[in-house]
Amino acid sequence: MNQTLITIILFLVLFLIIWWIIRKNFKNLKVPSVCLITGGVKTGKSLLSVYLSIKDYKKRHRRWWLATHILQKDLEEPLYYTNVFITFGSSKRKHKHRLDRNICYISLDHLNRDIRFRYKSVIYIQECSLMADNMDFNNKERNIDLSLFNKLIAHETRGGAVYYDTQSVLDSHYSIKRVCSSYLFILRNLNLFLFHILYVREMINTENGVNNFDDDVELTMRKVIIPFWYHNKYDRYEYSYLTDELPTRNKDIPLHNGLVSFNNLYIERSDKRRKEKKK
Repeated sequence: MNQTLITIILFLVLFLIIWWIIRKNFKNLKVPSVCLITGGVKTGKSLLSVYLSIKDYKKRHRRWWLATHILQKDLEEPLYYTNVFITFGSSKRKHKHRLDRNICYISLDHLNRDIRFRYKSVIYIQECSLMADNMDFNNKERNIDLSLFNKLIAHETRGGAVYYDTQSVLDSHYSIKRVCSSYLFILRNLNLFLFHILYVREMINTENGVNNFDDDVELTMRKVIIPFWYHNKYDRYEYSYLTDELPTRNKDIPLHNGLVSFNNLYIERSDKRRKEKKK
């Protein structure tokens, strides 16, 4: 009996230590109605956006199901709107997830506010800088529509949410920058065997666009764990179609008044490094 009690106590202590470490180092992100996620190239912007938006939509859909099937309320079923290919299951499998029927692609009619989104829906826009030209201030109708789209989206959807991702706050349309007073910045992506660990920090979007910190950014970063299979829920190279039809070239390039191929250049540098190491 004493040994069993001691074993239980040790397990409880071990559980509390693990829970404290996770609570201290890993963060459960709480995002606003309009969330902007930025970071460098291949730091996991789309990964984090898809993870947060799918998690948010599943929670909203469960609430809708309980309200309509248990409480017998007459409510609209929320949809998942996006501008890229996404699945709730896995793109590598032939059978579809039951929620895939609720995925709807965003059209210009949505952005121009000619048709509305369903209530409590989730919207994910990848590479929001491509949604509208940041310098196109001459098109007043587009700017007005996009401003109303971002400012009133939570009201018009009665509590819906929008997730944007882009490489920088500055390359977004001004209507997005005005709404997002804070944004999530991803410093780096640590790829483990079964998980991705993203180093994330909440940044403040000021008028001059500068965040001043007295401490080391890496020391105050919070970690977010994302399962590796979320990569299979969306097309990571969605915009490769912009260059798919362009020709490729495997020829020598002009360099220093002569023709030098990349392969030869690499071999020459490698030989120099080997000679330097021997010396």
